[in-house]
Amino acid sequence: MNGQSSHRDAQTEDFFRTLVENVPEAIIVSTPEGEITYVNPALEKLLRYDASEIVGKSITTLVPQQAGQRAEPMKWLIRWAGESEHEQSRFLNLTGRRKDGHEMPVDVRVVKAGIGGAERFFITVRDNSVARQEMIDFKEQHLLFSRILQVAEDGIVIIDADRNITFFNLKAEKMFGYRADEVLGQPLDMLLPQRLRPGHAADIAAFGRGKVASRWMSERGPVTGMRKDGEEFPVDATITKVEAHGRMTYCAHLRANTGKTRRL
Repeated sequence: MNGQSSHRDAQTEDFFRTLVENVPEAIIVSTPEGEITYVNPALEKLLRYDASEIVGKSITTLVPQQAGQRAEPMKWLIRWAGESEHEQSRFLNLTGRRKDGHEMPVDVRVVKAGIGGAERFFITVRDNSVARQEMIDFKEQHLLFSRILQVAEDGIVIIDADRNITFFNLKAEKMFGYRADEVLGQPLDMLLPQRLRPGHAADIAAFGRGKVASRWMSERGPVTGMRKDGEEFPVDATITKVEAHGRMTYCAHLRANTGKTRRL
């Protein structure tokens, strides 16, 4: 009995209309030329239009072309609708415009299907204002910290879990004689004498497995760096590890050793 009821419900127009009109996702249906043929209540609420005000109009009423964009939004949608199912599952970052003229960042996803033999685009739209602002704030904060580290008195070298260099500040450039663009993405070993590389790699691996988050590297013996010209020099160094998204990052603070070992 329940199976028959479910099958009957799924075949009724009322079932599908109720489903579409009550989902929280804002939905637009348009022709491939961009004429809006349907919007659901969530879209009306998001962009503050009544359906009667926008059905029959161009989708660019809701998703206008932005200054600096080469292609019109409809061309993006046409291109996206023709992509593979995997690509269609991703969202486009576009700009939506409310009835009052306010513009907001929106995530848009589109699939192509047929209704009664006519081709249609089914477009879901969601407000991305909060997430976009969080991303902007994060980038600004990251830029601030990066600038602080760039001008620090210590040489700062950051490596990823594979011991490749991801950050190299101005003091480190002066200490080692390399420009940052010469070392970023390169193995840390290029800053060490050949004879010390195997032991240093083992030390980093052991530190990564340990419970201590930061330590003075010179506790296990002298630390020696190698400049671009091959000259070796002693350094005082501390190393700190941070785990994020399951990956370890290591940050070394370095000072040229002037003959008297000291903690940083």
